[in-house]
Amino acid sequence: MPDGRTISRNPWSGLLPSAALLLCSAFAALLIGLAPAAGQTQFAVITAPWWNLSRTAALVGAAEGDILDVGGLPNVVIAHSDDPGFVAALYEKGAWLVLDPVLLRGCLGGPKGAV
Repeated sequence: MPDGRTISRNPWSGLLPSAALLLCSAFAALLIGLAPAAGQTQFAVITAPWWNLSRTAALVGAAEGDILDVGGLPNVVIAHSDDPGFVAALYEKGAWLVLDPVLLRGCLGGPKGAV
């Protein structure tokens, strides 16, 4: 038997799971689109946000690559290597993301060096 109390419910709460799925899907599609292509020799290397530039550079060196440019943040560098296993080595050494630097600059719309 009802006791006269009503439960107030936000009409938008039913959309929260759908919105979360949409955001996760969009983020995953963006990352897949920015993934480096086979045979590529330049990469945007993104490490943990609390890493400084010297630690990020050491990671690239440990993976036997060269630094071509630095990004706008100390945890982002543009690296080069002709080794086909370079991307795997970067992830093994602690890189969070390895992306195509040309596409990344195009998506962010920044000038050279502002990745």
